[in-house]
Amino acid sequence: MRDCFHRHDLVAIVPAVRRSITVEVLGDAAWWPSDAVEQLLRGEVKGVALPGIVSRQEGDAPGLSVGFASPYRQKGVRLRGRAVVPFSSVSLIRDPYQVITDARCTAVPNLPVFDVLDEAWALASAAGLPCGVFGSVALALATGLPYCHEESDLYLVVKLGALDAVERFHDAVCALSRESGVAIDVELELPDGAGIKLAELFDEGNTVLAKGFTGVCLMGKDEVRAMDHRYQLS
Repeated sequence: MRDCFHRHDLVAIVPAVRRSITVEVLGDAAWWPSDAVEQLLRGEVKGVALPGIVSRQEGDAPGLSVGFASPYRQKGVRLRGRAVVPFSSVSLIRDPYQVITDARCTAVPNLPVFDVLDEAWALASAAGLPCGVFGSVALALATGLPYCHEESDLYLVVKLGALDAVERFHDAVCALSRESGVAIDVELELPDGAGIKLAELFDEGNTVLAKGFTGVCLMGKDEVRAMDHRYQLS
């Protein structure tokens, strides 16, 4: 059943189950306003259900490990929680590529990060790289709730393609970030589903940290470079 899910997927949970699961608030719950904590625990803000965010699966938890993020922030820190939910309770899965595709038909707030999202998506398309979005921008697009602000960063994921195309995209995104003032963090998805930071692939080191569905490992850059001929559009 776990094979249906990947890191960064947004999942809808059957309401009856969502109300019954135990959500652990990350950090000191007493630091937050009680109504904000209650909304996170209940899984609903202004009548909108908060999606679960599929996280790295650790141990032998009898279900799917997910995180929850509230649109509420205090002193630059976002209210978050985590839980394990039954696989059978998931009623909808949206991966980062679906979220960004849906966004093409979605009204978005007038904020810099959304303008940059459009430009970055166009750059990825020009390079022939499937592009998705995760983080606060994905949550805002999926829910319509105010997850983003004037200084929000942009988190993207692109699938591994020909390395010359990947490098062109990396250079273009770095230039876009400098020109716009919006920080852009790009994860490169490898054929096995693991993700590496795109910037790490082109820095001076010899290895990259690969984050998989159930763990992390160091990979040699030569191993990553050898994967480009195996890439196929899905």
